[in-house]
Amino acid sequence: MEKSEIVKNLNALFKKRSEFYSFFDENIEKLQNTEVFDFKNAKDLNAEEIYKLFYHYDYAIRKILPAIYKAYKITSVDLEKDF
Repeated sequence: MEKSEIVKNLNALFKKRSEFYSFFDENIEKLQNTEVFDFKNAKDLNAEEIYKLFYHYDYAIRKILPAIYKAYKITSVDLEKDF
């Protein structure tokens, strides 16, 4: 994979990550004087909408992984199997 493609995929990953966390910022208050989400007092969220955002974020991660594996010569032998 060319550097330009990797950079493109990284930018897509960072954009999807930002969208994912923006959803929480818009829908869940934070504990006073912190950056910690107050899930206990959060309103009900749309699980389908959360899944959609997470799926796009996860897809962006999976898209860049092959280039990372190749660059660092990572194989399945290197990875733990407990996930």
